Amino acid sequence: MSNFKICFLLVIVMVYSSHAYSDSQVVADGLAIDLMETLDLTFQVIPEYDETENVLAGWNGDEFQYFVAFSKLPAGWLNAEKWISGFTRDINAASETGSFNLLDKGNYKSNGKFDLNYIEISFIPKGEQETRKQLVHFITDHKNSYLAFATPTSDNGANVLLSEVISILKTSHFPTSNIIPLVIKNEDKYIGIWNGQYVNKDDKVVQVIFELKADLTFARKDSIEGKKDSVNSGVFFISNNEISWTYLYGKPTNKESRTKETNTISSFSGDTMILILGNSNIEIVLKKES
Repeated sequence: MSNFKICFLLVIVMVYSSHAYSDSQVVADGLAIDLMETLDLTFQVIPEYDETENVLAGWNGDEFQYFVAFSKLPAGWLNAEKWISGFTRDINAASETGSFNLLDKGNYKSNGKFDLNYIEISFIPKGEQETRKQLVHFITDHKNSYLAFATPTSDNGANVLLSEVISILKTSHFPTSNIIPLVIKNEDKYIGIWNGQYVNKDDKVVQVIFELKADLTFARKDSIEGKKDSVNSGVFFISNNEISWTYLYGKPTNKESRTKETNTISSFSGDTMILILGNSNIEIVLKKES
């Protein structure tokens, strides 16, 4: 292993390089994969992606080629076609006009009897110029379902993404008692419905309801002085005590549309969360519904 890669792995928060050739690794609650000896794989934190969440990283010597992030869907999400249809619609809506392309799609069964459906896509996010490529898998045993988002980090990674990730996910199986345990995602403790209010710049009381979901999507409803004002939805992630929101849909459409927003989590105690809105000093105290 080169000095570059050794240094990279030493500075991350949590390293699993010693397990690159272990038999199995839990990647989500109820889902495990085999870390194949024919591929150079680690299960680790990638600080540029998220400083707390472990992902599967693919290497070629000292070249970081791609990473795969896993998540478990809420109960009831068992229809791959329905989820993929909604996902492609959302990504298309959040991309520059005409930039979304479906490069490949397919399905197969893992050695552990999971059914997998995938799409490989390219797109340019709104407001950006660089084309992104992603391989998305929907994995199910028809009782629980999971997502695997594979993202290339180099040109060579983009070239091998489809073949290598499929070979890895073909090993998907149920966890056993003797494999490496899962590190819980940073977002898990925030999942639920949160209610709060704040006073806006016009000295009016704004009531807010956030629903944060396990598939890392959210819904937001705002009311001003008790009257419905707007409804928004999109995707979110949490890192370094900040929530980053990417808005995909909003009503009414004649209001100034939101795209991206970051709020600081100044306090969290399980059922109470205090957010600082954007760059302002406005705080909102949110209570979690039991």
